[in-house]
Amino acid sequence: MSHPNLWDNYRLGTLLAIDCLTPYKKVLRFGLSDLQQDMERAEPYDHDNRKGEYHEKNAYFSRANDIAMPFLEMGITGMTKLYYWEMLNAIGKYENDRKKPLNKGMACGNLGVSALAEGDLDGGIAYLLWAGHEDRAWSADPSKSAFANDLYRQFAEGTQREGRSQFGELSPWVMMKSAIGKYNTESKDNISISQLFSELNASPEHRALLEGSLWSFHRNVALLREETRRGIYSGENNIYTRLRLFDALTSLCRFIELRMRHYERIPGTLGKLLQTIFGKENWFKTEVDPRDKSPETSNGFDNLVKDVLQNCRLPAKNVLILWGLRNYATHICDPDTPFLFGNIEKVFEEIAATYPYYLRYRKKI
Repeated sequence: MSHPNLWDNYRLGTLLAIDCLTPYKKVLRFGLSDLQQDMERAEPYDHDNRKGEYHEKNAYFSRANDIAMPFLEMGITGMTKLYYWEMLNAIGKYENDRKKPLNKGMACGNLGVSALAEGDLDGGIAYLLWAGHEDRAWSADPSKSAFANDLYRQFAEGTQREGRSQFGELSPWVMMKSAIGKYNTESKDNISISQLFSELNASPEHRALLEGSLWSFHRNVALLREETRRGIYSGENNIYTRLRLFDALTSLCRFIELRMRHYERIPGTLGKLLQTIFGKENWFKTEVDPRDKSPETSNGFDNLVKDVLQNCRLPAKNVLILWGLRNYATHICDPDTPFLFGNIEKVFEEIAATYPYYLRYRKKI
């Protein structure tokens, strides 16, 4: 019985890899050449003072960007991530060598979108935040936010995949809209996701934390479902993915706490903050106060989540899950909580709903 010649396959693979790499090197060479010429012609940029029209700030980058945009639009984002990183480094080197500041908003923004598309969630959100910092002179106009850009929205909202992300699950914004819709139904309110985003216009760091939390939860829910579908960790406590989901939910809790502390001047723990804000309400006295918000075992925490979801109503259930999860996930390292992971989307929705509830309660929107 003959065996395939593995060496021939490796050689074929090498040739194909070169065939793939050669066009990228050509694109990069053209892009860097155009960029060097156009940086020489560009005027120094004042990051803190608006001058001219918005599109003019990156005019020097237009030719280099136009070469890569078709690749980004066609989803060849592994290449564009490499490309825009090289562009950003070339601009930074030119700025340092010539002592001539330039606006890097477009390079950072497109790098961020490319990174997100490739699953580099932390890097992608950070690069988008860098883009906002580069464009800070335009921060008074929400439409100029990197998070409002159509390239970002197509991933966050799943506009080209019927509401799903590149990872196959409902996109982060669709998940958040679902949580807000559930809150609206239960509270007879009519808050929209755009109102929540508008509330964050003056706080780009907080907006980035919200976006990062949504992406992290979304990505790890997709992984947990895939692992379940494939029978990986069957009957076992999948520590890695479950702890990453705890991290995502804890990050969302931190975001909500940050927004509360943005308006409240209440020092101390999250518990003290919540007690000071809501403590006089009857629902807080009858439903929140009697329950243990600091369970010390996985079974205790799982039972708290089950009790709250089955027996409490808005807003007590939202505050209790926010408070209990933040305490447990911060201090205890055991994700053996089967009820929680069997109801993970419900837990996400209840935590997320605490944000619009608080804003309405304090009349901030």
